[in-house]
Amino acid sequence: MDKKIIVLGLAAALAAGTASAELKAFKVNGETVSVADQKEIYDRAVAQGQPAGEQLERQVKNLLVQQKVLLQEAKKAKLAEQPNVKEAIEDARNQILIRALAQDWAKKNPVSDADLKKAYDADKKAYGDTEYQVRHILVKTEDQAKNLIQRINKGADFGKLAQEFSEDTSNKAQGGLLGWVVPRSFVPTFGTAFTALKAGEVGQSPVRTQFGFHVVKLEAKRAAQLYPTFESQKPVIRNALANQQVQKHFQELVKKAKVQ
Repeated sequence: MDKKIIVLGLAAALAAGTASAELKAFKVNGETVSVADQKEIYDRAVAQGQPAGEQLERQVKNLLVQQKVLLQEAKKAKLAEQPNVKEAIEDARNQILIRALAQDWAKKNPVSDADLKKAYDADKKAYGDTEYQVRHILVKTEDQAKNLIQRINKGADFGKLAQEFSEDTSNKAQGGLLGWVVPRSFVPTFGTAFTALKAGEVGQSPVRTQFGFHVVKLEAKRAAQLYPTFESQKPVIRNALANQQVQKHFQELVKKAKVQ
């Protein structure tokens, strides 16, 4: 029984009453659905934010009835004996076992707080100490970019040219403004281009990327302010490091395997 799928289905439910009725076992075409089956789904739904109460209990029961009826029909049709269904079931079983192995190993080999702080500090260092407020105009050809630079040098407004000519629809309405950014968020050529400029300066050479040619302007720069705190990042870093450790462990197991 895929209880996870059932719980996800409860997300669309309406608000329930506050009273909690007793869960009772019931039968569907003679097959019993236990209180334990209902309670597991019910408790998980409440933990995910669903209001406890009689309405939620009815929803759990209705969903279990639906699942039980459909599984009974699949059994009558002997679908589990079909080769393609057998293969799909076996594939799903294998994936579940591998995920369980990963979770079990990660639980027994938790990420240390020291490793969390080390990873956070390294990523914060890579983020950098300075944030840059950048504008750009993206065009298709180098000649177009050079022409725009000439017009800007003669006094044309950078923002208005971006609104008129930029191919980057995500920011052209804002005059090509990218906001406060750091170099690592972009391909190296683009990041290097704006960090080399002074505040208010426009790059005199078009910057080529896989997207086209950019005219770049540095509006301002400041000490970094946007990097998230260690506490807010701990769950994210812990999950990433745990996944890395699990993958490393799995690779070691594969290397030790005797393949003949």
